[in-house]
Amino acid sequence: MYLLEEIRECFASKEKGAIKLKSLQVPYIGWYVRTEEGYGVAVPCSSEVEVSEYFANSKIQTRDMIINAEEVYVLLLSCINDDFAYEFASVCAEFLEPGKNGIARASLINDPVSWWKRWKELMGNSARDKKVYDVIGEMLVYEHLLKNGKSVTWGGPDAKTHDIESNEESFEVKSTVRKYGYTTTISSQYQMESEKPLYLYFCRLEKSRLGDSINDIKERLLLLGCNDCEIEKKLSGLGLEKGRSIRNEKYKILEALAYPVDDKFPKVIRESFKDNQYPERVLQITYTINLEGLENKKW
Repeated sequence: MYLLEEIRECFASKEKGAIKLKSLQVPYIGWYVRTEEGYGVAVPCSSEVEVSEYFANSKIQTRDMIINAEEVYVLLLSCINDDFAYEFASVCAEFLEPGKNGIARASLINDPVSWWKRWKELMGNSARDKKVYDVIGEMLVYEHLLKNGKSVTWGGPDAKTHDIESNEESFEVKSTVRKYGYTTTISSQYQMESEKPLYLYFCRLEKSRLGDSINDIKERLLLLGCNDCEIEKKLSGLGLEKGRSIRNEKYKILEALAYPVDDKFPKVIRESFKDNQYPERVLQITYTINLEGLENKKW
């Protein structure tokens, strides 16, 4: 019980920096940590381990820290909300506990994501992770266009209206894991508007060990000349920074179709209304369309 009490005392002190916890002995040392980003506990780990996961107010990540004037690579469990310090201390005590003969600590260091997922499931994951297949769909279309000689830019989190742009064309990507049907939702009245030729790319994906992950596609994009820092910046903006386990989830393409958004394509745009103007006080239009039977080509 002493470890838990010590953690709670450290949290209550709100002292900045990293302090070695007295209740943990070599080789199973650990530190109380408080920075501008939050507070928590840390343990030393191998530099080969790379983790970055978050849920609600808490996060687990690997990072370099300066402790007693030395650079140490640690596995850090942290929280950003001081209101939960008393309860969070219990989770931290479990995180730090070496277990008999250090078995618990070895298990944590060897597979921190599994430890995190168990606690995350126990506490209830009401906030869903971003749909990784949506990002995979966009990256696959981006790769396809680059391979076909298009000079395009993937917007990622910075996309204003369309997911992918070039000087000559615009591309909107819609992905689904549904096995059947061709319905898709248009989330804004501007998605189907473009001064340039616009294409809607439809991706039907399925989770599969034989498929592609975000990390797989990223490596192929680098081979096509894309900038590593730019890709990582976009992925981080989507909540998919380096180290997140979902970047290794694999999906394979079941169906890939491209639709020209022309006069025959069903859409709600400015010209759909009187005087070519959206009705006053209408802020956003969301609607679902059926793509079945429309002109398309496989890609």
